[in-house]
Amino acid sequence: MGYRTTVDATHGVVELRLFDALSHDEHVAARKELIDTCRDRRIRNVLIDARDLIVPRDASFMDRFDFAESWPDVAGGMRVMVAGVLPRDADTRKQVMFGDTVASNRGLLSRAFDSTEEARAWLRTAGS
Repeated sequence: MGYRTTVDATHGVVELRLFDALSHDEHVAARKELIDTCRDRRIRNVLIDARDLIVPRDASFMDRFDFAESWPDVAGGMRVMVAGVLPRDADTRKQVMFGDTVASNRGLLSRAFDSTEEARAWLRTAGS
C-alpha cells in the first residue's frame, strides 16, 4: 500500500502521504480514508504529501480526470482545504497539477506547494 493517513491533532490537520506507484483503485481508497478521517475527526484542513508519488505510465487520462473531477462529490458537502506538496518526479508533477486544476475548477479549495513547510503555513493562515 503506497499511502499512509495520519492526524496532527495539535494543528488540526489530516495528513495523507502518497508514495511509490499507486493504482487508480489505491488512489480512490486513499482519498476515501482521508475524507472519512476528516469527517470522523471534524477536521477540514488536509495536507497531501505527494513528493514520493509516481503515477503509473498506464494510468488513463479519463481515470485521472474522473478522479480529480469527483473530489467535491466524494467530500459529500464537507468543505475541506487541501494543501498539496508536489511530486519530485517531473511527469508525475504535471499529472498532479492537471488534477489539481480540474478539482479546483469543480469547487475544491486547494493549493500546490513545493515543500511541506509552505503547505503547513498556508493551512495555518488560510484555515484560520
